[in-house]
Amino acid sequence: MAVTRLELQRHQFFPRLFANESMTTKRLTATAHQFAAFLWQGVGANDDEDRSGWDAAQWQNYLTDPRCEFYVVYCDEEPAGCCEIVRQPKLMRASSSARIKALGLFPEYAGEGLGSVLLTRMVEKALATGAHSVSVRTSADLSKETLQMFRAQGFRVLSDV
Repeated sequence: MAVTRLELQRHQFFPRLFANESMTTKRLTATAHQFAAFLWQGVGANDDEDRSGWDAAQWQNYLTDPRCEFYVVYCDEEPAGCCEIVRQPKLMRASSSARIKALGLFPEYAGEGLGSVLLTRMVEKALATGAHSVSVRTSADLSKETLQMFRAQGFRVLSDV
């Protein structure tokens, strides 16, 4: 499957600046591994990583990895999707990067501008970990609207693989 790699540097970030009190995020722990698996499958987050065969121990191990933060997205207190942030330290440089994975909403929440709000919140969380750059790998057949959402916040397309 072809993927598109997008990236932004800290100084290129243009957050979406409107309030949406109906959307909240909560970090999941290893005890919520079944919920994490449900969310992962619900947003179709298997663009470059197939977790369909993961058992409880694999999910628990992943959710306790100190580099990983797995968030459930709520809209009006109902589960609406999920997102992950994975910190990626640079071995040869002092700066680090973060990768946003599984950024997705359930279909019934799409098209309401919540994707932009979610992207802003996740980039802010990624930068708060000390990352100097944030990357996303997504399907190569992004809609024009989705690609524009990433570009409007400062992401640039690095490559199509």
